[in-house]
Amino acid sequence: MKILILGSSGILGQAVVKQLAPLPDVDLRVFDRGKKGVTYPDFVEHIVGDATSVADLKDALNGVDVVFSTLGPFKVETFATPLVQAMQEAGVSRLFWSTQFQIYDDGISPENLKLAASFGFDEATERGYVENQRQAADIIEATHLDSTLLMIHFFNYDQSIQHAVLDAKDQPVSGGPISIASLAIVLAEMLHHEADYRQDAIKISAKD
Repeated sequence: MKILILGSSGILGQAVVKQLAPLPDVDLRVFDRGKKGVTYPDFVEHIVGDATSVADLKDALNGVDVVFSTLGPFKVETFATPLVQAMQEAGVSRLFWSTQFQIYDDGISPENLKLAASFGFDEATERGYVENQRQAADIIEATHLDSTLLMIHFFNYDQSIQHAVLDAKDQPVSGGPISIASLAIVLAEMLHHEADYRQDAIKISAKD
């Protein structure tokens, strides 16, 4: 199985690479803008390109079975639109698109605004972020791609291991923030066994 990770130089992308790279039946390809100081194992194919360029994305998509995007976090519609076009033109259909757990809620609850503030996001930033994530998700869902939206809760930048919780798109999120280490393990499982996660959207959170 050849898996392409878009945005692999970010914290989440790097964490998922570490989980997937050792697997014997995974052929991993990573795509980033060439961020200084980021390295990959020699056996991981590294492509430097522009994630808003259809041509660059098509080159990266050659021979790929599954795409995982962690592009963002802002102006994500500028990444969604060219990716959709590139995948359609390249004949690649399986996509896991990371997004935010509140995108389909009727507004942001006071509790979640307070939680966002604890992560350093003021109300205006949080509302703008969720709205933009929804715009990009709508672009993805309007296509005929075999896509799964990964609606991720706030995540902590630590290595603690938690029990992950998966909820359907139309169900309330069951857990709370998830550690980057736990999230990466869950995402790697989904990508590695993509046929087991064919829902159009999955909420990901954690319980201690």
